[in-house]
Amino acid sequence: MPILTPVRGRLLVALLALAAALLLAAACNSSDGGDKTPAAGQTPAGQTPTGGQTPTGGQTPAGATPEIKAIEGTRWDTAELRIAADTAVEITADITAGFHAFAVFESDAAADGGEAPIAAADACSAPCQQKVTVNLAAGEHYFRCQIHHSMNGTLIAE
Repeated sequence: MPILTPVRGRLLVALLALAAALLLAAACNSSDGGDKTPAAGQTPAGQTPTGGQTPTGGQTPAGATPEIKAIEGTRWDTAELRIAADTAVEITADITAGFHAFAVFESDAAADGGEAPIAAADACSAPCQQKVTVNLAAGEHYFRCQIHHSMNGTLIAE
């Protein structure tokens, strides 16, 4: 029987190693959705539609909420936003610096002429977020900060 003891010991070690490997494999394949491919138009869990970067040219990926950021030096991070036309769209103004009030107008002439904005947020001091909902016909429109009129840009509904 002394010959069988070393074999049993090796067998036990092998079984324990196999059990540890199976447990490790099961943990790596947990049901958090990490191994599943997202459906068309969806973003994998934990990722932004643009990989964490601001889209170029102010374009908003399909299905995403358009966002603009107020940055140091009384500036927006983009001079152009694109949204869907004839659809209610919520725009988020992320105030990361300063005191601002995001507003949307039919045109720059309407804003300069004192017309009321189509949509406007109350002024707030950073850090804060302002949200406005618009439903615009196709074409070019205008946005600006109601406090710093030099912070402005084009809103294109398409």
